[in-house]
Amino acid sequence: MNDITAAAPPAPVAVAEAISGEAIAREIADMGVTHVITVPDTNLKTAIAALEKAQRVKMLYVCTEDEGMGINAGLYMAGLKPMMLIQNNGLYACINTLKAIALDAQVPTFMLIGQYGRDVTKTVEENRLRSVRLLEPTLETWGVPSFRLEHKTDIGNIRLAWQKAWEIVGPTAAIIGAPTS
Repeated sequence: MNDITAAAPPAPVAVAEAISGEAIAREIADMGVTHVITVPDTNLKTAIAALEKAQRVKMLYVCTEDEGMGINAGLYMAGLKPMMLIQNNGLYACINTLKAIALDAQVPTFMLIGQYGRDVTKTVEENRLRSVRLLEPTLETWGVPSFRLEHKTDIGNIRLAWQKAWEIVGPTAAIIGAPTS
């Protein structure tokens, strides 16, 4: 009898790690954001919960990202400092309003985007879902600067993307690579 023991394959290593929802909420509140407009997202549910709990910014829940873009513009015109919290699929759903409102009308539009459906053991470019692989190229096509949040040490990219939106008076995105913890 042959006594060969098969070794278990190694567990896949994550290339994107969870960032604390509380850390994200602190960063958002510390930047001076007045309103977070969101279509609730399962990948960012701990960030949404932390923002609700802290009560330092006003949470606005909308049905569609198109609606969120219009509300973001209205709050900006009223002198407030809003942002959007959406998922990758939602960005695709609102490209027309992104073009018309954020780009053409020049409205600072900071979007914190969760990568719904991402396999975190693969790079963005290696993911099988188009919604994951094509997010950054889509943003780039429209001239929207984007910043990745793949690790806890990337938390500062939220602030960089926020500041860039106000500097260019247009849209920017910070893309969270893994569900928040």
